[in-house]
Amino acid sequence: MRTYQHSGIVPILSAIQSLAAGTTVAIVLGIVYTFSFYYIPYVYLNFLLAMGFGAGVGWVVGWMAYQGRIRNTGVTVALAVVAALVGIYFEWGTTLYALAPAAEIPEYWKEAGLSTYLPHAIVAMMAHLYQEGSWGLTAGQMVKGWPLVMLWLVEAGVIVGLAATTAFAQIANKPFCEACNEWITGETPHFYQGNGSEPVWTEVQNGNFDPLADTEQATGGEPIYMRIKLHVCETCTQSNYLTITRCENTIDDKGNPKLVENDIVTNLDVDDTQVELIRTAHLIAPIAGMPPLGPPVAEPSAAERAAGGAATASGSAPGGNWTLRS
Repeated sequence: MRTYQHSGIVPILSAIQSLAAGTTVAIVLGIVYTFSFYYIPYVYLNFLLAMGFGAGVGWVVGWMAYQGRIRNTGVTVALAVVAALVGIYFEWGTTLYALAPAAEIPEYWKEAGLSTYLPHAIVAMMAHLYQEGSWGLTAGQMVKGWPLVMLWLVEAGVIVGLAATTAFAQIANKPFCEACNEWITGETPHFYQGNGSEPVWTEVQNGNFDPLADTEQATGGEPIYMRIKLHVCETCTQSNYLTITRCENTIDDKGNPKLVENDIVTNLDVDDTQVELIRTAHLIAPIAGMPPLGPPVAEPSAAERAAGGAATASGSAPGGNWTLRS
């Protein structure tokens, strides 16, 4: 069976808007990050701020790409990278003011103004810090030379990398209906017992959804369980997708609950008939601690009732009554 793939369509206006919004946010975050870096004397906190810088830029670009219906992850990532690089550029252009005593910043601005953002000024600032250093991991020991360059590269890598991955995540696994020109929202997920290795999940991936009706439902509180989620276009019948995810409830290093998710298959293409099979299977699937639904039971005939009989018929008899659990 096929899985969903983005069409690659990029509305030009949406791309321009995404880049403009991402660049604006990147400039603001770059300036704020520069001052915070030199005003907060905690290296680890500065590292977290760099992560926030990159993730913030990526989120804005990704959100704008989603709103603008960009169905191309490569272009979305490229827009986020460009925006992040602009933010880093402005971070460096602001360095002179961040290094100056707060009371002297107005005087520095009066003398230098925006000239600190010129390429040659930024290169001169880098050369100065390379020779003299600007901060230290310990008191009295400034980081300079090639170790400082390596730290600059790591910092830039964190910012650009997080911007790219965050923007990518905003649209990567979200299916889109080309016929309706809309993103497809997901339905309430169904939970099942299992860890993904059971034959039922191979059957489902091959298009056989009947075994789901015999698979015990889960609550989502089990140590390991399976989750299936349908994405169905509400206005047409051309775009229906199914995602199967293995979920594990664990505890992180700090003792907090953590849900680890691993998609077995993402956005499997299903038709309308298969969608109804998946929904119905969930309704009749057995619930933990309860017996499975049995076959339909035929109503006794008039003669049987008159004789006081209560005979029941096994198998699939006409007129039988099913009781479905929701």
